[in-house]
Amino acid sequence: MRGWRRWLGAGRLAFALPALILVAALGLRVADPSALQRLRDYAFDTFQRTSPRPWAAEVLPVRIVDIDDSALARHGQWPWPRDLVARLVDALSEAGATVIVFDVLFSEPDGKSPSRFVEEVKAATDAETAARFAAAARDNDATLAEAIARSGRVVIAFAEDQTVGGGGGRLPKALHTVVVNGRDEDWRPFVRHVPAATPSLPAFEAVAVGYGNIMVDIQAEVIRSVPLLTRLGAAERPYPTLALEAVRVLQTRVEAIRPGTSYVVRAGAASQQARGFGVSTTGIYGIGIGEVRIDTDPYGRVFLFDSGHKPERYVSAGAVLAGTVDKAKLEGHVVLIGSSAPALRDVRNTPVSAGISGTEVHAQLIEQMILAWQGPAMASAPDTPPAVREMARRPFLIRPDFASGAEIVYLLVAGLVFVLLLPRLRAGPMAVVAAGGVGVALVVPWLLYDRIGALFDPVYPAGTLAAMYVVGSAAGFMRTEAERAQIRGAFGLYLSPDVVEELARHPDRLKLGGEVRELTVMFTDLRGFTTISEQFDPPGLTRFMNRFLTPMTDIILAHRGTVDKYMGDAIMAFWNAPLDVSDHAAKACVSALAMQARLRDLNVEWRREAHEEGRNHIPVNIGIGLNSGRASVGNFGSDQRFTYTGIGDDVNLASRLEGQCKTYGVGIIVGDDTREAAPDFAYVELDLIKVKGKTEPERIHALVGDAAMRHDEAFRDLLVAHEEFLGEYRLGEFAAARARVPALRTLAEAAGWTSQYYAHMAQRLRALEDDPPPAWDGVHVAQEK
Repeated sequence: MRGWRRWLGAGRLAFALPALILVAALGLRVADPSALQRLRDYAFDTFQRTSPRPWAAEVLPVRIVDIDDSALARHGQWPWPRDLVARLVDALSEAGATVIVFDVLFSEPDGKSPSRFVEEVKAATDAETAARFAAAARDNDATLAEAIARSGRVVIAFAEDQTVGGGGGRLPKALHTVVVNGRDEDWRPFVRHVPAATPSLPAFEAVAVGYGNIMVDIQAEVIRSVPLLTRLGAAERPYPTLALEAVRVLQTRVEAIRPGTSYVVRAGAASQQARGFGVSTTGIYGIGIGEVRIDTDPYGRVFLFDSGHKPERYVSAGAVLAGTVDKAKLEGHVVLIGSSAPALRDVRNTPVSAGISGTEVHAQLIEQMILAWQGPAMASAPDTPPAVREMARRPFLIRPDFASGAEIVYLLVAGLVFVLLLPRLRAGPMAVVAAGGVGVALVVPWLLYDRIGALFDPVYPAGTLAAMYVVGSAAGFMRTEAERAQIRGAFGLYLSPDVVEELARHPDRLKLGGEVRELTVMFTDLRGFTTISEQFDPPGLTRFMNRFLTPMTDIILAHRGTVDKYMGDAIMAFWNAPLDVSDHAAKACVSALAMQARLRDLNVEWRREAHEEGRNHIPVNIGIGLNSGRASVGNFGSDQRFTYTGIGDDVNLASRLEGQCKTYGVGIIVGDDTREAAPDFAYVELDLIKVKGKTEPERIHALVGDAAMRHDEAFRDLLVAHEEFLGEYRLGEFAAARARVPALRTLAEAAGWTSQYYAHMAQRLRALEDDPPPAWDGVHVAQEK
């Protein structure tokens, strides 16, 4: 602690100023004011302008029949007589349009219909003439209704009315049904409520096959998302947006596709599994209609994945009425009827384009839904062009529910790294760290957008980290360290706290030489490290090893052990040097058991992470060898470089015992001296063995549990049967010993000892039966280290 105090005191500005920036930035991000939300929106707009949604007219069958300036000049100002609109419907039907969608309202009777002038004619002429006029007068609304009925493919629109009692108090006719997978409170508060609506005339409602909300978010400066559902009136019945209703009708028109008549809203906890991104328990996470599945935000909004304005989407309404349009541009298409004429003021701004028609916003949403529906088949077809695969790969943009949390966590973790490293690293290394932290904050969101259409903020975390680096670097010149703090910082990475404090108090001990002491030595090794390492890149492998070595080291240090060295994935440690440690053998045994228990917990975490990342989990196991005996311990090496370590025959034996863990299929093997020095544990004698480099046999034991297990009745039963097994084995009665193996496995399971020991011994016994040794003394000679 004193070392940390000195470090903080010497570099307090380099530490405190970045820390203050981090705390302030985290607080602001949690509050998330509107200014920050706009900043994110601008960043996401930049993503779309840099890489807009791919578009190809031949793949996306959506057209806009445009009531443009040329059509208005030819057929008069809007609104046109409804009989002219009926001619337009007939022309589109004859051209083979699959669905006809009106992005215009028919909420009032046609003021230009001849039938509206009957009363005026009666007053101005004789009764007979008036009667003939009345009989001959056409009702343009009826004419349009007849055309809609003949077509059988027309979607009409209603508009929202924010005034209570608007629209005459009548709600649009429901041509759809909605099924909600979730509770009311999971979705209803998240869907925008509008008190009233302006519906189309009943005559058109009666013959249309679809009916949707014409409105997008007209209050937004830039249309970035569109709510797919709106609750209307006191009954709060959900109604679809115009684009969503067009896709529902499209499915009823496509052969071999089951007609979609019901919207399925995924809400609440049940939707999380379906979507795969959700972490919240309320809100809407998706809407399905027939074969189409649409991921939304919790408010039922879908992001506009903007392709930008495409003139090729448009066909002039005047050309359609004149019959001069290529039929291929309309046949099999979803055709929206709207206007790009500035005088009609249906102009919107989107992330990629400014001043496009609102009809083109609906068209783009329909395109996205068609890609979500037919995109997987497009992408999997062998002859699909690369451009089409790119279109089908990510039809929607998604702001995952965990995005804000992930951004905050990254800022917190990276910020803490900056806070800790700024006072300690020199300018060059810190610049590399800062560039890496800022680069990750910028590049990862772009890659997620480009690969899967996920939206993560690239600006705020990167800007905060850059500010921390600039401020921390400016204060870095005030950082100093004392000689003793340097010693603690250097040796604290390798030695136990006791050793560090001893060296700090007595620097004269930093010289070559050693002493003979009674030690308990531990060697550990990671099983299957090569296979495990193959699933990681170098940074990932480094993180994995740190996550493994850190808790193992903490356990050793917590029980007053000294970590001698790390040898790749292996650890060497010892007890009772340089300071005396009472009961050092027992503390080593407790550490070994705790390390195995901690590793089981780590495996649970790694298994969960592997499942979340979509890769196989390879269980991580370690072998631990413990041995007690005399060794020479001290600083060994050269005058230029040395290390504090222990050497000797008993140290080597601990290493050999660790190597036998894999052979015998157990986690911890201890020498006989360790068992005698720490008798209050549960041991199972494994064998008499001559390890590599030894001429005398060693009695080795498996450390399987603590004192409670040692006194357990099931464990005592196991030991009795096990001693009989070893007796027969050492007398050369191999068949009799092997016959005991199944019963011993059952006893071991009852005692809570799981290992591969008995399976290994059964194989050895069978080999000995098949090829008996010429002389058998009950000692196994190890062939491997």
